[in-house]
Amino acid sequence: MANPYRYPLPVEELIERYRQLYSGAVYDVLDGFGLPHQALATDLKPVAQDMVIAAPAFPLKGVPDNVGKEELRSRRIHMFNDMRATGVPLVDVRDCSFDTQVAHYGEMNAVVGRASGVVGAVVDGGCRDTGYLIRTGFPVFCRYQTPVEAFRRWSYLEWGGPVGLRGALSSIVPVSPGDFVFGDLDGVVIVPRELVVTVLEKTEDLIRQENDARREFSSGEDPVAVYQRYGRL
Repeated sequence: MANPYRYPLPVEELIERYRQLYSGAVYDVLDGFGLPHQALATDLKPVAQDMVIAAPAFPLKGVPDNVGKEELRSRRIHMFNDMRATGVPLVDVRDCSFDTQVAHYGEMNAVVGRASGVVGAVVDGGCRDTGYLIRTGFPVFCRYQTPVEAFRRWSYLEWGGPVGLRGALSSIVPVSPGDFVFGDLDGVVIVPRELVVTVLEKTEDLIRQENDARREFSSGEDPVAVYQRYGRL
């Protein structure tokens, strides 16, 4: 099987260039490709307004676990070695199986994750230790905050395969290893792996066009003429 974390451009370059974009423009390009369902649920937001996330996805699925099965809990530490083995910066993407009771991410996940190459997390559930995450500038996007510990309530099940997170326009957005995750204050979009470079370049072109149009609108030119030059903006 081909390495899902290999792209036509270096990952570090992709990350740097994506970080110059914004989610609305990325979404518009995906929408133009006939992919309107790539935005995650509207209540999935960064824990601090200035946080931006951009990197390949490392998906994880967890399940409610009210007995604290040791075989599930003990194997989770191996996940971080699997993250490190990819050799690229990653976003920890968590499908929490619709659980809404506990924190599925927190300080220790961030500390161990960062040491394993993780540059942020997208959690379709809750997080805690939010003050620590903000103070250290570690970007986490989640649905809610809670102090409730996951131990004996929720456990890691599997990772490294496709998962499904709740969507803005669809019930589920599939996320596979190597798909690109981009998020800012407006929300999170998932770029399919095979389109990562194409979407990047098209979005850069769109933003350049928007900047030109913005300058012309601001200069006092006839707005009808400007709109006709650039079309949909």
